[in-house]
Amino acid sequence: MEHEVAVSGEDSPAEPTKSLHILKPSANTAIKCLKCDKVYIFPLDKDDCLAHLYLEHRLVIADVEDIALLEDYLQYWQKEFQAHEFEQYCTTMFLDQLPDGSYAKNEKYYLLCDILPQDFELRRRLQEKRLSEALKRHQFELTDRNFSKECLFCRTVIHGLRADYLDHLFDKHFLLVGKPEKLVYVDELLDHLEENLNQLVCLYCEKIFKDRPTLKEHMRKKGHKRINPNRKEYDKYFLVNYNRGRPEQTPRKHQHHQKRRQPSSSVDLETASVDFDKHFARPDSDGEHDSDWSDWAADGEPTSIKCLYCPHLGEGFSDLKQHMIDAHRLDFEKETNSLNFYQRVKVVNYLRRQLCMLRCVTCDLQFDELDLLTEHMAQESHCSIGKKGSWDKPEFFFPYMENDGLLCVLDDSAGDDPEADVVPIISEDSLAQINKDAERLSLENFKL
Repeated sequence: MEHEVAVSGEDSPAEPTKSLHILKPSANTAIKCLKCDKVYIFPLDKDDCLAHLYLEHRLVIADVEDIALLEDYLQYWQKEFQAHEFEQYCTTMFLDQLPDGSYAKNEKYYLLCDILPQDFELRRRLQEKRLSEALKRHQFELTDRNFSKECLFCRTVIHGLRADYLDHLFDKHFLLVGKPEKLVYVDELLDHLEENLNQLVCLYCEKIFKDRPTLKEHMRKKGHKRINPNRKEYDKYFLVNYNRGRPEQTPRKHQHHQKRRQPSSSVDLETASVDFDKHFARPDSDGEHDSDWSDWAADGEPTSIKCLYCPHLGEGFSDLKQHMIDAHRLDFEKETNSLNFYQRVKVVNYLRRQLCMLRCVTCDLQFDELDLLTEHMAQESHCSIGKKGSWDKPEFFFPYMENDGLLCVLDDSAGDDPEADVVPIISEDSLAQINKDAERLSLENFKL
């Protein structure tokens, strides 16, 4: 929606709806177009603003979804472009199409990206600023004892730390929101979850139900007492996402020869490094929520790994594989030898899900108790990895069990071809790559 003036500040379950799940922004910001007088209210009008820049001014901002504090970014360039033309800062491209996708010869477009050192430095500063603000808020939420809120499910009012509230949700109602030391802007997250529950919306699959008892029964049976990791709107509430930029803070033109897959690391900016122990520490910690990483194994392998078919904990991957052979007559190495790393991840997450839901991994038969399920699988020789059609789905890319040690050692398995999923990167001139990418731009890329 465009604005000419700045503005302040059913009876049965239905299909999921998108309109109910747009997270409310903490503050509305009026942003003026970079070249004309039209004003947009962010973040609600972000897509309209970007579409306007493309359709009316033929300007494309590269990697716009990766820009921290987009409002500040646009305000900075709005001031610059009031006194300068696009050509002075942007890469000029000539494409054989109009903004609506129809054919035309040598149409001029502009690309604003971090090849320009000034733009690169601006993006880096904004990312640094956003991280600093998140850390300050995170430290406050870990230590503030004036928090008070009624439980989302019962009438209990929890006073004190937000961590106590999150522990109550998990201990009493088995609702897993996240660990306190990994969350930020907790109040806003809880308000959003409460709004969904009040509207009878499942927190995970986001279907709408006719009444609260039906919703609660659905979430219990389906294991949906958790937030959906596929929803990008939840990224702002997890501290790890505030340093997800490029693997190295270098301009784009030097990145074509870098590997795509880089080991993750703690926050380390050019100007300062963040002391996570300082920011994540809980003064009242009794050791259960301590973030000193003391529970990590020195050699990188988990100290214990849970069996896929019973509660047994193996001392290591080799011990676990031998246990599955002896107790369940399954050679995990042999069964998954022909699968690549990502397929094995799906298999593990599928088996974890089935056992948690008390369903047989082979015939999908439902049981009321885990003992009955394990007895059935042993008698029927159903301790298998299941059919490919059951586990080869995108949803099983995501861990079903938190801190699943088995996922950490899968890539050490024999038979995994390390080159099977590596996509070769062909180096080429950066401007040619930009032109190639820009040619794919069309009207449907924007949500008008």
